[in-house]
Amino acid sequence: MSASPSPPNSPQSSSSSSRRKHLRPPSVVVETLGATTSETKEGLRKINNYLLKKEIGRGAFGTVHLGIDENTNTEYAIKEFSKSRLRKKEQMDLFRSGGPRGRGRGRMMGLGVNRGAAAAAASSNPLDLVRGELAVLKKLNHPHIVRLYEVLDDPSGDSLYMVFDMMHNGVLMDIELDQVAPPYTNDMARRYFKEMMLGIEYLHANDIAHRDIKPDNLLLSKDNVLKIVDFGVSEMFVKGNDKLKKSAGSPAFMAPELCIAKHGEVSGKATDIWSMGVTLYCMIHGKTPFVSSNLLELYEMIKDAPVEYGDGLSDSLLDLFHRILDKNPDTRITMRELREHPWITNNGTETMLSEEDNCDVVSEPTEEEMNNAIKSIASIFAVMKAVTKFKRHSRSLSQKSLNQMMEDVKKEDELAEATQKLQI
Repeated sequence: MSASPSPPNSPQSSSSSSRRKHLRPPSVVVETLGATTSETKEGLRKINNYLLKKEIGRGAFGTVHLGIDENTNTEYAIKEFSKSRLRKKEQMDLFRSGGPRGRGRGRMMGLGVNRGAAAAAASSNPLDLVRGELAVLKKLNHPHIVRLYEVLDDPSGDSLYMVFDMMHNGVLMDIELDQVAPPYTNDMARRYFKEMMLGIEYLHANDIAHRDIKPDNLLLSKDNVLKIVDFGVSEMFVKGNDKLKKSAGSPAFMAPELCIAKHGEVSGKATDIWSMGVTLYCMIHGKTPFVSSNLLELYEMIKDAPVEYGDGLSDSLLDLFHRILDKNPDTRITMRELREHPWITNNGTETMLSEEDNCDVVSEPTEEEMNNAIKSIASIFAVMKAVTKFKRHSRSLSQKSLNQMMEDVKKEDELAEATQKLQI
């Protein structure tokens, strides 16, 4: 017999119970430090089980490849970084900041929010070069945020690899300085803007400012689902305080408050919302609202020049632009106000996933997960002890001998732990 549904006011249907039920676990990202690069007979490169089929993108620090997992035949986007270029960038960031002083709330260069560029640059772990982006992506699990599956390092080469969802339909749109891209219809622009909203709202609920929202960082899957990518300059902020000091992002999409020298603290959420507005402007007009090849002139335009709009915009869309591209961050529209705006709701005819359901933050580790993590760490130490013991003996010892030594080490550790408990 099936259980009858709980009445609306029962404890089982309470908000807190619902939130616990819908909590998303954090993403599981595999970190592979001892990866091996090889080449096929056809001249294609491989990194472990991933075959790099062709280059599909290029950036300042490396390239993006279409990759195939030969074990599952699944396609991925594999981001290849140059470790030497990343290290130079870390050193330049450190030089510009004048050393590792300050509150430590800047861009996440190391193992966490409070670890500075100096620590990452000096680290022998190459994954620390992308630890900031890695820390953000490990925290997230959302249908409109790209998923990271694995990070691989080949210690014998200069490359570091990140394995992402393959977004077959590419960037939302190509925005060039000297040409106008084909704009979207109002309906398509609304659809993609709402998907971007859900992703950014979720980031903000998880205390993360993206800081580089633009069409290039919004990719479409083969089913035309929008996903947010590139968390290289993202920042985690303290709960309830989204104030950030450093400027980051692409100039044409930067908020006016970031275009001021020595601007002090600014709201990370408000700057993201401005960039969302510029992205919407691109979808409707095929270009950014301010265009200049001179960076200082561009900043002046963003700070002071009025935004010009094309003909034929509905009153509701024009009102949305005025509110989202408000140069004053204190009066700029908020995410909750966006949800209620007539253009977003298509005059009340379209609904969105509720804020509560969309913003279920990733669940904290359970006690069992913490215990398992501790066991995992303990097993690593067991391996290290066994290997040390192995090296002290003959090199001719077999794998079976090594396994036996690991068992012996484990028993020794268990005995020591039991003895310690007895003493307590």
